[in-house]
Amino acid sequence: MISITKLNRIDFLVMIIIVIIGLVHLPFPFDGDQAFFRLGALEMQQGKVLYRDFWDVKQPGIFCFYFLAGTLFGFNEIGIHAFELIYMLFFSIILLLTLKSYFRHQIIASLVPLLTVGVYYVVSGAWHLTQVEALVGFPLFLCLWLTFQSFKNEGKQRFILLLLSGLIGGIVLLFKLIFLLILFSFWLTILMYSVLIKRQGIQKIFIEICLPIFIGIIFPLVVVASYFAWYNSFSIVYQTFFIYPPLIIANSALNQKDFVSGIKWFLQNFYPLVLIAIIAIDASLRKSKNVLTLLLVVWCVFGLSVITLQYKALWEYHFLLLFVPIGILAAKGLDILWDYLKELRSQIPTILLIFLLFFPLSSTLTKKSMTLVNNNFALTEDTRLKYQTVFRKKYPSLHSEANLISQAGSLAGEIYVAGDPSIYYFSGRTQATILRGWALEYFLPEQWLTLREQLDSSKPPYIFIDYVPQAIIKENFPKLLEFVEQKYQILRQSNNGIWYIIKS
Repeated sequence: MISITKLNRIDFLVMIIIVIIGLVHLPFPFDGDQAFFRLGALEMQQGKVLYRDFWDVKQPGIFCFYFLAGTLFGFNEIGIHAFELIYMLFFSIILLLTLKSYFRHQIIASLVPLLTVGVYYVVSGAWHLTQVEALVGFPLFLCLWLTFQSFKNEGKQRFILLLLSGLIGGIVLLFKLIFLLILFSFWLTILMYSVLIKRQGIQKIFIEICLPIFIGIIFPLVVVASYFAWYNSFSIVYQTFFIYPPLIIANSALNQKDFVSGIKWFLQNFYPLVLIAIIAIDASLRKSKNVLTLLLVVWCVFGLSVITLQYKALWEYHFLLLFVPIGILAAKGLDILWDYLKELRSQIPTILLIFLLFFPLSSTLTKKSMTLVNNNFALTEDTRLKYQTVFRKKYPSLHSEANLISQAGSLAGEIYVAGDPSIYYFSGRTQATILRGWALEYFLPEQWLTLREQLDSSKPPYIFIDYVPQAIIKENFPKLLEFVEQKYQILRQSNNGIWYIIKS
């Protein structure tokens, strides 16, 4: 039977703390990625079909998340972050309800949301919030937990648990197909455990495990495939998911600076949890051979493999794929240390240990909280922009760029921005082309020609070209700049880039 316990007073106190930490991040600014996801979701709400009318290489899960968040709470920073907070609160409750039996001390079990969701919020900046790797931790955990529960059941109950595990696994794949490696590691672990430890027949157990997982995982994929087939866009979806990614990787060069920066960010922010997690791995696996610990370690190992496979475009937020298993293992490490710490005559060493390990995290949260207080809790538009500027220096200048085409007498219509999509957000306009203007460095040769054709047919009244994308365009497809200079004239040139207005 599935073991789920009730919440206690400490659990509710922890949930209140999570809410407070989340509220500090509610008015956080969008970074370029978040502004782009918001733009795609907004265009979906306006009736456009993803990939057919608005193209990006990412799977639809992240756009669906923003679509749901924006529809319910508004397509702005507060709305998107409020929905994420509710999502993370629900995740925290699931962690509390499902992991009580994993810990010997209930007070430690209650801390799991703080060491996972709480740490995620504390270490995250504008660039990290609501990224794919952060959001996918919830369904990945559910998949892992259902797989773990299937270890303890047989027959119909095991079938249902693995069916649900596969179903949630299918949802995970809608965020990123490469996460199949992590899902596969969970299911392979239960297969090997059944064959090597329980000594069950491999043919029989293979069918018992793989059949429900396959049925479950295929369902959400078929639903999404049917949706795109209905709108006659299945071909472009297939190319986007399976043809473009390997070509993009092959045409991309390793950015050593970003690679090193990502690893450095992870170590600086997660080293306290990693150190304590090592204790849990050693004691829980070597002494008690705990299966749940094994699955969490498998998540970490294969999660790192997934991150490594993306080494040509390795960003800091990719490491958020690990915040859930590392946080749970760190709590397990504290659970093991708790008995030793209680036996000490003085509590000073315990207090000193906690202070040294978690001071960097508490210091970061204190700075964020004080910034919010100093800006009157960002309750008005002016104070909110001041608060957001602390965490994204470029925000006011992007706001200023958008103001240029938001004045009375400005030409109406969709625009094209080769640069930060935040300009779309501040201007209240959408994208005139199907192909994006964000992350142009990953464009394939044939996409440049298509982009010029789309600009020629859509004729946006305004085009903004940032200086960095301008250099990328000049290197890869200078004819696009020639086209813009032929059809448009310069409206304004600033420190961010150049505004063009269509010629009469």
